[in-house]
Amino acid sequence: MADVRPYGATRDALYGFSKVFVHDLDAMGRFYEEVFGLVPLNRHEDVMLGRKIDEISYQATTSGGSELTLIHYLDSKAPSAGESVQGFTTTDVQALVRRAERAGGRLAEPIRRIEEFKILVAFVLDPEGHINEVVQLDA
Repeated sequence: MADVRPYGATRDALYGFSKVFVHDLDAMGRFYEEVFGLVPLNRHEDVMLGRKIDEISYQATTSGGSELTLIHYLDSKAPSAGESVQGFTTTDVQALVRRAERAGGRLAEPIRRIEEFKILVAFVLDPEGHINEVVQLDA
């Protein structure tokens, strides 16, 4: 999929990754791999802000794109859903929603068209309720 969106920055800092806090790291990893086709890059246990973590990072899906990391605090019972929104583009939003539903996710509201940007938009919740904005760009 060719990406024609503009890019740039005004400082020497490039956006490179985002992290989503999850409760069941293995289950959420399976969801994101099945639904969005993400490819694991590494799994890493460490300490962050004095708390032990376990995380799975995924390869960028485009050259120079950002990585997604799913992260779990080992001392936590559950994360707060809605603390972030991950954005994905697709050529078939309907098929992606079907994959998400089969994998335990759900469509949060009906798919809608935003004519101003010539896109279809779906908000897909993963099994823990994290928000994924899925955009289908018109050809």
